[in-house]
Amino acid sequence: MRVTNSQSYDEPRDSIAQDWPRYIKYLFPKSKYFFIPNIEEDAVDYCIKNNINLLILTGGDNIGFSKKRDNTELILLEFIFSNNIPVIGICRGMQLIHHFLGGDLIDGGIPFVKQHRVNKHKVRFDKDIITVNSFHTLMINEKTLSPKLSILARNVNDNSIEAFIGPKTLGLMWHPEREIDFCCYTKGLINKFLSENV
Repeated sequence: MRVTNSQSYDEPRDSIAQDWPRYIKYLFPKSKYFFIPNIEEDAVDYCIKNNINLLILTGGDNIGFSKKRDNTELILLEFIFSNNIPVIGICRGMQLIHHFLGGDLIDGGIPFVKQHRVNKHKVRFDKDIITVNSFHTLMINEKTLSPKLSILARNVNDNSIEAFIGPKTLGLMWHPEREIDFCCYTKGLINKFLSENV
């Protein structure tokens, strides 16, 4: 969850956008889900007690914005990869998976930011092109992409990585939960991934 603060006094809080419960209900109408607080090492016990079988790392804020969130999510990645549990990374979550596997992120610069920060653009899969939203300013350094990951989709204009897949791993740079009308194509990607990995 994103770390936010009270407006009236200093009190860090874990928070999640209200569109996530709506999106989870759309994807997994019969699932039981829970939000994981940024409690670092204790997050693993929290997941074990709740019998986690899928981790979704959501977006919001760059890596480095909150040390406690970074630590919690890196600890969770260590746990899920060690226990063969699938993970889906959305935007920051995708970037964090890349970082965890030894990859670097690059500041995209002004042209990149104009196209990727609060905007929509097209991404290309093997045979399909879809329009997605975009809210990020950092791009994945393709030269440092883990050999465990394969590129699934690229931006049609700048060729930057927009989605990747690997063993028990799916990363999407866009925010499917932020759409008013959810994208059936993205749902199909997620469902295919889960059918092969859960």
